[in-house]
Amino acid sequence: MIPSSLSDGTPEEGAGESRYYSREFGDTTFSVPTRYTNLMPKGLGAQGMVCAAYDTATQQNVAIKKLSRPFQNVTHAKRAYREFKLMKLVNHKNIIGLLNAFTPQKSLEEFQDVYLVMELMDANLCQVIQMDLDHERMSYLLYQMLCGIKHLHSAGIIHRVSQEGLALVLNIIQ
Repeated sequence: MIPSSLSDGTPEEGAGESRYYSREFGDTTFSVPTRYTNLMPKGLGAQGMVCAAYDTATQQNVAIKKLSRPFQNVTHAKRAYREFKLMKLVNHKNIIGLLNAFTPQKSLEEFQDVYLVMELMDANLCQVIQMDLDHERMSYLLYQMLCGIKHLHSAGIIHRVSQEGLALVLNIIQ
């Protein structure tokens, strides 16, 4: 059973990690463990919605992606499995990795939601393109992206960017 939404979406004091709370963003409801606080919507894509949050267990900011109807049909299920598997297997400093995954449902009969927890990035590629970066910073950013792509290709993975903003960038302006 998923607990009902708390009035402001804030977890109850003293709640254990197995406890969940819910927040609604438009027509999407996020039900997350109480360890994740300060949920804020960041974006909506073809695969699902992403919220920023603070992980009180690790004391870091994270991105939580709720996969959109992962079991609606075989195609959606394969996409969800592929994303989960690749994020878990690929380990490289220039590629976003999977920190955690969870479902709020307690039984296989209820199982319908999949959430992926990742490192929170500062910007997406579309936002970076709009910035006025000097040649040195732009070159370094391109180098990091190419290193990540090379790592994927060496593992036999071909990455297809279907949206300008798909590539995410962390701390590019330092």
